[in-house]
Amino acid sequence: MEKILIDTDPGQDIDDLLAIIFALKRPELDIRAITTVTQPSYKRARIIKRLLRYVDRMDIPVASGMDLPMRQLSAEELRFQDDPKNTMNHYAFAEPEDTADEPDGEDAVDLIIDTVEESPGEIVLACIAPLTNIACALRKRPDLAGKIKYIAMMGGELNLNRAEHNVAFDYIASDIVLNSGVKIYMGTWEVTRRFSFTIEECKAFHNHHAPVSKALGRAIDLWYPGSSNWKPGPVMYDIFPMIHPFDQSYYTLKHTFVQVETKGDFTKGMTVRGGSNPNIEVTTDIKAAEVKELYLKTVLG
Repeated sequence: MEKILIDTDPGQDIDDLLAIIFALKRPELDIRAITTVTQPSYKRARIIKRLLRYVDRMDIPVASGMDLPMRQLSAEELRFQDDPKNTMNHYAFAEPEDTADEPDGEDAVDLIIDTVEESPGEIVLACIAPLTNIACALRKRPDLAGKIKYIAMMGGELNLNRAEHNVAFDYIASDIVLNSGVKIYMGTWEVTRRFSFTIEECKAFHNHHAPVSKALGRAIDLWYPGSSNWKPGPVMYDIFPMIHPFDQSYYTLKHTFVQVETKGDFTKGMTVRGGSNPNIEVTTDIKAAEVKELYLKTVLG
């Protein structure tokens, strides 16, 4: 059984919740903690607590973390982050609010440190959000890098001219993490997006007998208008870090030197080939149909 800590930013895109419910249902995964990041991190943690209540897993500690990235946000970005229509389009998943959904007392950065310290060399960090919490933990405790088993992350893109959100939103944190020396398995934007659900397929959540599935179906309904309807349905970028720790057969990866562009006027936040960290494996392909079959069998089977 693989011990993992999930770092996530639910509320803006629906694939976080859909990936985490998958992880909760996999017997191969031992979820030791879940941390949230990006304003409003506290409300994002409440969403996670509600999900855990649905499946009776309140034993998993949840902590909210950093609201703002290490870089300075522009005025336009701050306005975007302050608008709940953008950042918390399916917060109703955690409504009506309940005191049982309060995050646990510990700060996310400290929870990451404590979780790794409790099982040095055994914890996989499953990162499906900007890497601010992880970078802050590494800054606070530089020796932590040698105690993390590895990082499985959704983020970055090498084959398309694209600054992928999880890396670009806090490119300073991403640069710290990618240069930390920790072994990293990177699920890139173009590969991970090949697994998606249509809105029609999402009806299976509504039709399922489990209350958590019906609640997730409602969350999808709330999310979809906020996605500007350019997506066919939920795009399951975030499933990669949940599958890779227990089965490496669904994705093809290639050893690649990767660095984060932190200075370019037009390329800032992009991941590019280069750098000195020899520990990065990058996705090049996915067995998309098989991943979807595994997901549906796990979550709705």
